[in-house]
Amino acid sequence: MVPDTTITPPDRKRLAIIVASATAIAAILFVGVVLPAEFGKDPIGVGKLTGLSKLAAPKEEVVTTAPADQSVARYTTTAYRSDVIDIPLNTADAGRGGEELEYKVRMKTGDSLVYSWSVDGVTVPEEFYSDFHGESPPSPKVKVIEYRQATGTSSSGSLIAPMDGIHGWYLQNQSAKAVVVKLRISGFYQLVPPGEPGNKAKILPKASS
Repeated sequence: MVPDTTITPPDRKRLAIIVASATAIAAILFVGVVLPAEFGKDPIGVGKLTGLSKLAAPKEEVVTTAPADQSVARYTTTAYRSDVIDIPLNTADAGRGGEELEYKVRMKTGDSLVYSWSVDGVTVPEEFYSDFHGESPPSPKVKVIEYRQATGTSSSGSLIAPMDGIHGWYLQNQSAKAVVVKLRISGFYQLVPPGEPGNKAKILPKASS
């Protein structure tokens, strides 16, 4: 006798329940697991509770805002200005000390300037000497701070005044020809009036703005 191997299919109602249950489970898994973990979306809050949302969250970098460094950002009450100054220097042979002089500007602590100067008339750099420095007011003694001593026919740079006082250059022509130093300054400073310390030679600017 051959055994009966006929398989009885489930009825349509039961099949519909199975399909609906599988679809519901898939939907729950997609909304509760896939969306939070892969796309960072958590419409029902399961990702937050289970920690799955963190898998899709970008890494955050904490940036601390520090107070502005006084050496980087400064405020001053000194007016901004620019000047072009021609400084003539004679030769030592001409006498009367016309081969050397000092030209400075007045600055307060923290004030800044940029400068550039060149010498017309000197072909040998070693024949022109400059001493860039600052002097405090006499109270009771004058304090001198050296910035740069060099020979050469040009120089460019900047300065943040380390103290109240006059700041600038001692210039000396050691060549056999009269020369003119063309100085350009921009920044926060005041010109020293002609005849006062720092401008004994009574130099006036060629142009100012």
